[in-house]
Amino acid sequence: MPEKLVFSFLTGNSHKFAEAKEALAIFPDIELLQINEEKTEIKNDDSPDPLSEIAKKAVIEAVKKYGVPVAVEDAGIFFDAYPGFPGLNTKWVMKKLGYDGILRLLAGKNRNACFRSVVAYCDPSYCKSTDLQYADFKSEKIMLFEGRIEGSISEQVVGLDIDCMDYDRIFIPSGESGTFSLIMEKKKKMSHRKIAFEKLGGYLLKKPD
Repeated sequence: MPEKLVFSFLTGNSHKFAEAKEALAIFPDIELLQINEEKTEIKNDDSPDPLSEIAKKAVIEAVKKYGVPVAVEDAGIFFDAYPGFPGLNTKWVMKKLGYDGILRLLAGKNRNACFRSVVAYCDPSYCKSTDLQYADFKSEKIMLFEGRIEGSISEQVVGLDIDCMDYDRIFIPSGESGTFSLIMEKKKKMSHRKIAFEKLGGYLLKKPD
């Protein structure tokens, strides 16, 4: 029986890990482990793709620290009414403005929005150096996989008593009548994170040795 392909997801968020695990369940030859730690975020608002840049830098740091194949994700929500926003500052906006502030910000505005996930993957074997701390992981050695889901922001907060991620209580995915918080089982099958991790799983099983 062939050995499973094992890699770790660096995240301190149990919801994110559960979604990634669910996404990879369709690949029985892959085993996902968790490194229960938050990634280092080096933000650059001037980058043409700041989510990818954060994920790439964080995955290189993680591989050098742990010496195992690692995936790191950076994700954000984007409001059509404010191009590029919140984006990099998704968590900060929720922390500082809260639901009331976000809903006021969108009052009378276009409520369309999208979630975007970028998963970066790196394997220490990608570098010839035996000293990973000083290894030079070229950008082409970092694999990036994107997931995206369109939707809109609700006019009220739904499911404060439901165990879910903050924006799940105000994000309505396209084709649905309710927020993610009301369809958590469905979310596992359609989320931006699921899409990105499924792409990663497919790549890992098909890539040449």
